[in-house]
Amino acid sequence: MEEKIIQIIPAPANLMYSYGGEDANHVVCLALVESEDGDREIRAMGLTNLEIIEDVGSTAVFFSNTNP
Repeated sequence: MEEKIIQIIPAPANLMYSYGGEDANHVVCLALVESEDGDREIRAMGLTNLEIIEDVGSTAVFFSNTNP
């Protein structure tokens, strides 16, 4: 299915994601994504492997209680 990013905004500073038991990482931005059928949703985007920004919605996304 073809998807298109409509808009990107910075993520809140305390929004984090984690794969299982790994260390938490910062969500870089939030993306408004539109599918072929016109449905839209907001997805958390994170930096993976220190080089690629991709959808991290399949991970645990949460707000941290500590300031970065």
